[in-house]
Amino acid sequence: MKLFLLFISKLIFCSSNETKAKLTLDDYFDFTNYPSINFSPNDQHLLIQLKRPLWNSDSYENSLWLYNTETKIKQLITSALSTSIKPQWSPSGSWIACSLNKSPLSEEQSNPNEFLYLYSVVSNEWFPIHIGKVFLLTFTWSSDDSSLYIVTLTKEDQTLQEIEWKDVIQYRPSKSNDGSAIYRIDIEKNNRTISTSRSFIKNLPFLITELLFIPFEEQLVFVSSSSLIEKMEKIEMYSLDLQNRSSLLRLTTNDLWENDLRLSDDKKHVLFLAFNKELTDGRLNSVQQRLYSLDLTNGHIERFGKDFHGNIAGYMTKVDGGVYILGQLGTETQIYTQQSPTDRMVWHQGWNGTYERISSPSKRNGSIAFIYSSFERPKEVYLTDNIDKLQSAKAITNENKLFTERELPKAQIYHWKNREDQRTIEGILHYPPGQFHSKNLPLLVLVHGGPGP
Repeated sequence: MKLFLLFISKLIFCSSNETKAKLTLDDYFDFTNYPSINFSPNDQHLLIQLKRPLWNSDSYENSLWLYNTETKIKQLITSALSTSIKPQWSPSGSWIACSLNKSPLSEEQSNPNEFLYLYSVVSNEWFPIHIGKVFLLTFTWSSDDSSLYIVTLTKEDQTLQEIEWKDVIQYRPSKSNDGSAIYRIDIEKNNRTISTSRSFIKNLPFLITELLFIPFEEQLVFVSSSSLIEKMEKIEMYSLDLQNRSSLLRLTTNDLWENDLRLSDDKKHVLFLAFNKELTDGRLNSVQQRLYSLDLTNGHIERFGKDFHGNIAGYMTKVDGGVYILGQLGTETQIYTQQSPTDRMVWHQGWNGTYERISSPSKRNGSIAFIYSSFERPKEVYLTDNIDKLQSAKAITNENKLFTERELPKAQIYHWKNREDQRTIEGILHYPPGQFHSKNLPLLVLVHGGPGP
């Protein structure tokens, strides 16, 4: 009996002292990221974008996966996604439009950069849309699956340097000739084939970085930009009336960098993030990213999260007209909701750490998908059916499982006050694996450049 108890005691002692393998540099860099997640408009699928390193080819693999919300099955649809253009669901949720680095069609030998590709969720087939030898800047679907709008560089911009200067590049003159061309592509489906036609909409004397179709009065809303940005006035929002193409309306006049445009549930407001990084009076005037709503009926702009003193890292519109907000305070990014710009933000308690890339179904209020990570848990995609029960969310990916099997570095958060403005600053001290709270260690200081994204 004594020998048996001694044997059990040794087993318990050995298991309690069992340690995970140490994290190596190879392990550290073998990390999968999730650049985007998006529910389909019919809520049947979640589109997940993955980015993982390929060490043998000194490159990254960018892939798209479909997660079926009913069967809980993930399906790979491509591992050759081009990251220059964001993949987008069609309004019905039957198609995904994206740009690829390699054609998925064996008989297609042309340059894949000359095509925009459509993936059918119903038939699991790819269909190419020829856009020609142009540089695609961005695109958006119309109100249905029958057409989409694309923005390309104007042909003059693409050939000007080759014709005029050959191998001589005049930097500033070349950058001042930025221009974009907008086209509509009509799509006709015939059984298992599709045919397309392209019609010219308008040339514009600046680059366009984001494009949004507005069913309300048939408009396109977009963000202007330039290859050479010396002043923030180069970045503004405009609207184009598709019924009167000569009617170009400037929607914003500010010193902000507008991005991440989304249409509200009532289709009459455009929400967008904005931050500032301009020199004013010789000093850097840098503000934290904020969330705004533009009323298309009167042009009035309101700010969400006016009572929030941190950085707005991201957002997503809700079915009931409100918004989900990813609010960053110090080193924590948590999920909040706000029904309107005049209401207060509501914090939804979850795990400590960082929530990002939130997406919500268009028909099920309260259900969300998000990406989460912390010091102890690697980044993965999670699903929950109740915003008020974030801690019961289930992971639907396991790409970074290796980090759960390694001894991760521990960290400690420190706070101090800025003597100039008395603001509290938060920093993180990371310790090497197995040396938490050790003294006299080498120190590498990384200074963050400001509150912007």
